[in-house]
Amino acid sequence: MFNFIGRAFSEDNGNPSSTRMLTAFVVVSIISVWGYVSIIKGEIAPLPTEAVVAIVGALGAKVWQKGKEANGTPQG
Repeated sequence: MFNFIGRAFSEDNGNPSSTRMLTAFVVVSIISVWGYVSIIKGEIAPLPTEAVVAIVGALGAKVWQKGKEANGTPQG
């Protein structure tokens, strides 16, 4: 299990990826709070636009970074 998590949060070369960790933190945090609110209310709460923008922004940043890495652009 820990091996899977380690590989999931690592780049292709095996180094830990802070962008993957941050993206996972943003998505899990927002979805957890939304789920908690939905359970407390007893109905599916609407997901605020700001939350959707934060999730899409975090995922978009990861996709952009991966595209830069694939093109050979140095990161720094």
